[in-house]
Amino acid sequence: MAGALEQLARVVSPSQALKLASSLEIDGNVLKASTKLSDASAQALLAECFASLGASLLAGVLRGFAAAAEANATDLRPVWSGPTFPGDGDHTTAALAHLIDEATEDVFASTYSASPTSLYLAALWKAVARGVKTTVLLDPKLNGGKTAAWVQEKLTGARFLGFRPGPDGGVQHAKVVIVDSRVAFITSANLSEAAHEKNLETGVVIRDPEFASTLRQRFAALYAEGHLYPLDPPKAPDA
Repeated sequence: MAGALEQLARVVSPSQALKLASSLEIDGNVLKASTKLSDASAQALLAECFASLGASLLAGVLRGFAAAAEANATDLRPVWSGPTFPGDGDHTTAALAHLIDEATEDVFASTYSASPTSLYLAALWKAVARGVKTTVLLDPKLNGGKTAAWVQEKLTGARFLGFRPGPDGGVQHAKVVIVDSRVAFITSANLSEAAHEKNLETGVVIRDPEFASTLRQRFAALYAEGHLYPLDPPKAPDA
């Protein structure tokens, strides 16, 4: 029985599963429901599952198929800065703010440069203020360390990391936001006002828990291997 259910889950789409469930709930007629499937093998699987479970229970299982598929679906959405066109959807600034506002547990954000007036930075501060664990990966040497210092001051309560380059040098240039290990935003835009409001930038919001979790684990592995390290708090100015 379990094998037949698994096979049925593989051959029906979420929308088909909902249509089948609705048909079974209306009159309990498996032959009538099976007309919504064009494939004979899928119809046979539906009949086999119906014989074991009956109309009501099978309808519930089919609705479960649809809900599980929706929960685990990959949703890709492009996000832009610069000139806009009809149907573009969220601008980079709004997309980032909305994404970070969704966070309930954890936000990981990485950037190369930043500016104090960035709405992206304001969204991160809101996450810190409401108790979301917030980690920010910066380039600690940019502007002689001044950029990292004022970002640390502005986002008091967040955890800050730096990148340790290899013998040939290098900088922290990744621009990524990961929310609750379920949604990721990969973009060319920095945490700066220019990147969000003036430059031509592009990125993608990826709603895929497996992808987001894998990406988050990669940064954790970089930290474990010593490629990332905790930044010291900025020094207080001399009296």
